[in-house]
Amino acid sequence: MASTLVKMAGSALRGGWSAPLDPLFRQLALRSTALIGRGTSSTSAREALARFPEGPLLLGHRGAKARAPENTLGAFQAALDDGGHGVELDTTLSGDSVPVVLHDDTLDRTTNVFGKPSDFDADELGSLDAASWFHGSHGAWPDQEGVPRLSEVLRAMPDGAVVNVELKGPSPAWAGLERRVVDVIRAHTPRVHVIVSSFHPAQLLEVRRLDAAIPIGVLLWPEAILPLRTAWAVPLLGAEAVHPPSSLVDGAFMDAARAAGLRVHVWNVTDVNDGRRLLNLGVDALIVDDVAAHAPLFARR
Repeated sequence: MASTLVKMAGSALRGGWSAPLDPLFRQLALRSTALIGRGTSSTSAREALARFPEGPLLLGHRGAKARAPENTLGAFQAALDDGGHGVELDTTLSGDSVPVVLHDDTLDRTTNVFGKPSDFDADELGSLDAASWFHGSHGAWPDQEGVPRLSEVLRAMPDGAVVNVELKGPSPAWAGLERRVVDVIRAHTPRVHVIVSSFHPAQLLEVRRLDAAIPIGVLLWPEAILPLRTAWAVPLLGAEAVHPPSSLVDGAFMDAARAAGLRVHVWNVTDVNDGRRLLNLGVDALIVDDVAAHAPLFARR
């Protein structure tokens, strides 16, 4: 199959690159991971993944984002309460170089202040109002929430919970985001199961260099640069997992990922019907906004 894909790719490229070629090259890149990635893959990271809960995982995207203010301690607890096996979160550095949990480049959308997280130290970020902006189907969020430290979130997770830590970036090497995040993860594993993901291969390469026992997942996006949207970075990094949006996942994608021994953790799941489709394809994790709505799909498996 791989040789057939190579021939098809060569033939297609002679006509010039175009976006419709992306699925073909994704399949080729994923299948190449078993061979090309062998030199960079990590036995200890694969062993860590083997300790994850069995069966497909349900992870709350930034917590239970549909009913709680995202990336807060309350949102992460809500995801667990709603039946999730764990959570997905985003991390960046505060002004005093502490890993904190925040998605955006600024605090403008999700807190009561304007500016970048690097404008405040971790204690100041923790005391901000990160909840009153949120109004869900049940009204305002009742609890006070700040911007938490990554260490606070991991400490609050129950034994055996799964946490997907996405590195925000690209971050300058001198800032040391990867090193500081790895230090926090080491303090909480193996009690909590952690996988690190990023859109930026250099960040994942640094995590692999710092600690080969931490599984890494490459985030894909159809509008990203070529190595990411076509998954070329996956075999080069020797990643253990690939994290595509739902729109990229079909039977051919899953066949290629399975042939390479890659886990598939899917984000941007549109609704419960989409979640059912993905589970039937055999994905390893759904990363969803509405954990409660998807939980019944897992109860029957």
